[in-house]
Amino acid sequence: MLAVLVSAVLVGMGLWVSRTVSRAWQVSARGLGAGFVVAAREQLKGPTAPDAAALERFVEEHRDEGLRYVGLISNDGKGVVLAQAGKPKGDTIELGSFSFVGGRARLVSFMPRRDKLAAPEASPSAEPAPRPTLMVYEFTPLIANQLRSDARMLIVVMVVASLVLIGLALWVLRGTRARERLLVELERGRRLAALGEMSAVLAHELRNPLASLKGHAQLLVEALEDGGAPRKKADRVVSESLRLETLANDLLEFVRTGELHRAPTEPGELVRGAVSEVGAERFTVEVAEGLGKPPLDGARLRMALTNVLRNAAQASPEGRAAEVRVGRDGGMVTVVVRDHGGGIPAGEEKAIFEPFHTKRVRGVGLGLAIARRIVELHGGTIEARNHQTGGAELTISLPEHS
Repeated sequence: MLAVLVSAVLVGMGLWVSRTVSRAWQVSARGLGAGFVVAAREQLKGPTAPDAAALERFVEEHRDEGLRYVGLISNDGKGVVLAQAGKPKGDTIELGSFSFVGGRARLVSFMPRRDKLAAPEASPSAEPAPRPTLMVYEFTPLIANQLRSDARMLIVVMVVASLVLIGLALWVLRGTRARERLLVELERGRRLAALGEMSAVLAHELRNPLASLKGHAQLLVEALEDGGAPRKKADRVVSESLRLETLANDLLEFVRTGELHRAPTEPGELVRGAVSEVGAERFTVEVAEGLGKPPLDGARLRMALTNVLRNAAQASPEGRAAEVRVGRDGGMVTVVVRDHGGGIPAGEEKAIFEPFHTKRVRGVGLGLAIARRIVELHGGTIEARNHQTGGAELTISLPEHS
């Protein structure tokens, strides 16, 4: 804002200087013309009007001062050129007290008669004296022109300075925003690192007790009769132990950062395998032709797809299949998954990929976080938005080449 204000002040000053110099230029030009008139009356005085040779000498004497043309014009309404020196601007001379033409200033004044026939008092019967001859001066106001040129240069400098100042302000603003984004990413990375370390320790410590708990619970289920209350309670223990085991595995997968094991993979087959794992009857799949076989880690990417597809299936109402489209867009293989649920709450399009972001009673919100991590390890992106006709739409973009 300050840069814009300073730039506006500079431009305003430039315009003010321009108007001031323009007025000064006209005043300077008029003063120079008046000087030529005074000089002509002193140097060209005589009993008769000056001839072309006298006018030529007068022009040459004042050429360094900017004088370019002098002409004697009849004052009878016809404007006949009686004598002249130099070359006027234009084919015709339009009479007027002061004007500008072709970069020159033009001044018209009277050339007083200086003959010896003038009497103190003219008799009533005497013929009227001829009207004074007009004298036209054309000159280039050199000093005024230099002043105007300097003023224009000053305006250019002010405008350039304003643009540079605004550009610098925009650059600083852009750098500040980039720095803020970097700080946010660094903070996110720090929190994820701490979370990952804690999750890894927790998951590792939980796996052995969970395995023992699940095994004994399954043995207890086999020993109890079907339909009884003890059997139902034992089944509940097995179910919850399986859920805890899944959570532990998700935590370990989330903190896993090992190298990808890439191999040529057909995207359509990979997506169909993930759809089959979640439930083929819950999706409609459309795969474009000629997608090739980009280098992908099929096992880990299938896990990411499964997490995304499971969310879409859960969001869609019963009997309404979610949609999956596989195609290409600008050198990227894309997988678009659209559900028919209530959509994403406004402002949470990016937050849903954060770990432990969930509004479901069951689940801890690691599915999409794991999917994003796997996709980003492949050099791709995953984005979410609400479809214009309802439901959420997630787009996974993967590079065709590693």
